[in-house]
Amino acid sequence: MELTAAFVLHHRPYRETSLLVDVLSRDYGRVSLVARGQRQQSKRRRNMMQLFQPLWLSWYGQGELATLSHVEASDAAYRLVGNASLCGLYMNELLYKLLPLHEPEPELFDAYRQALAQLQAGSSQQQLTLRLFEKALLSQLGYGLQLEVDVDSGQPLQDELNYVYQPDSGPHLHQGSSAAAVSGRSLRHLREEQGFDETSLKQIKTLMRTVINYYLGGRPLHSRQLFAGLRQFNSQ
Repeated sequence: MELTAAFVLHHRPYRETSLLVDVLSRDYGRVSLVARGQRQQSKRRRNMMQLFQPLWLSWYGQGELATLSHVEASDAAYRLVGNASLCGLYMNELLYKLLPLHEPEPELFDAYRQALAQLQAGSSQQQLTLRLFEKALLSQLGYGLQLEVDVDSGQPLQDELNYVYQPDSGPHLHQGSSAAAVSGRSLRHLREEQGFDETSLKQIKTLMRTVINYYLGGRPLHSRQLFAGLRQFNSQ
């Protein structure tokens, strides 16, 4: 097969000298590969399989597990430091756990690469980068957010009203107070992908966590545990 652009999402040892590697490729979606003898390669060759490294890959074989046949770096690796590294691990884990195998998602691939570039740039808007990536991921999976109308009344969302977002339907008008409530204003910010402030980002983070947990079906995200551990360490 021809070379395709890809990133490693996850890898783990396989037998004595090989790796099992999950990659996000632009032309073929998520693919699981055996990298035979990879752990015996030179350090430079092994480093090419690091996370956040743009690659050209090819493989052969049928079924769910193919065999890596060629790998080369296509550009310098994205250097994510501190919180940015955890953000990158979180995006990788979402892709690894939510994307089906062998379904091309070129727009999602491009959104992932753009998010890595923003995280590498040291932007103070890491939360915004994650929220927009989550939105793009849900859309590409066919779970696009309904951000236009109250699903009960069919009326357009209003900035000054509060809603509770149900993953399987959309926003419902909410009377009273709730930690899960999100204002129409915050939902508009997410729909327009602009105008965010501390309040809307906080509410949208809660919304996204609810929606993503729903589609994960109870599977935990280890990267969230890393975030929680870092927050606890920084508060000491």
